[in-house]
Amino acid sequence: MRLPVNAGLPAAEAHPLDLDAGPLVSVVTPFYNTAAYLAECIESVLAQSYRHFEYILVDNQSTDGSRALADAFAARDPRIRVHSTDRFLSQLENYNAALRLVSPESRFVKIVQADDAVFPTCLEEMMRLAVAHPTVGIVSAFMLRGREVRLDHYDFASNVVSGRAIVRARVLDDRNYFASPTTGLIRSEIVRARPRFFDPDDLHAATATSLDLLLDSDFGFVPQVLTLERLRPESILGQLADFA
Repeated sequence: MRLPVNAGLPAAEAHPLDLDAGPLVSVVTPFYNTAAYLAECIESVLAQSYRHFEYILVDNQSTDGSRALADAFAARDPRIRVHSTDRFLSQLENYNAALRLVSPESRFVKIVQADDAVFPTCLEEMMRLAVAHPTVGIVSAFMLRGREVRLDHYDFASNVVSGRAIVRARVLDDRNYFASPTTGLIRSEIVRARPRFFDPDDLHAATATSLDLLLDSDFGFVPQVLTLERLRPESILGQLADFA
C-alpha cells in the first residue's frame, strides 16, 4: 500500500482531535501465558485518554489463566473482544492472526504486547500526529525499558520525515527509531494490504516490516515517553539479546 510522501513537512503543533469520536483505533494484544503481566497491560489500554478504540485480545492456547483474566475484563468493557487461536501458533504467526481481526471501520492499529504497557496519553498523542498528516504510515515515540529511555537519539528537525530517510538512517548509520511492535501506531490500510504482516521466520521481523512500509510512506515521531517495555528471555527482544 503506497501513501503519498510529503518528504518532511513540519508537524502540526495542536491538531484538534475528538477523544470520544475520532477515527477508530484497533488496539491488538496477542498473548500466551502472560498472566503475570496481562492485567497491567489491559488496564493501561483501558485508561487511555483517547477512548474511541476497539481492543482485540487473542489467546494463543494459554494454560496459566490468561484467558480467564481477559474474559473478566471483556465482561466489564464492551470495547474488548477476546478470541482464541484454533491451535498453538508461533509468536509472530499469532500476531499475524490477531491483525487480521481488526474491524473494517478501523483507521489505525496499535499493537500492545501482553507484557508491555502504554501510558495514558499514548493513543491521543500518536493520533494527533497521524490524523494531522495523512502521508504518515507509522508513528513512533520514546519508550521506557526499565529505567532507560530508548529512541531518545531522534535527531531530525521535524516530527514528520520521509520514510526513506528513516530507512537510510537505519541501513547506513544503524539508527533505529522503533524499538518493538509496542512502540508504533500504523495505518490500518497498510496492515490490511499485508495478509502476512510479519515474516514468522525472521527474528528481526518487526524492524524489517517497518523498514519495508517506510519505503512508501512518511514517518512520524512524538518526542514523549508513551510506552513501557519489559525484556523477558522468552520475548522476541529477549531472543535477540545475544545478538545486540
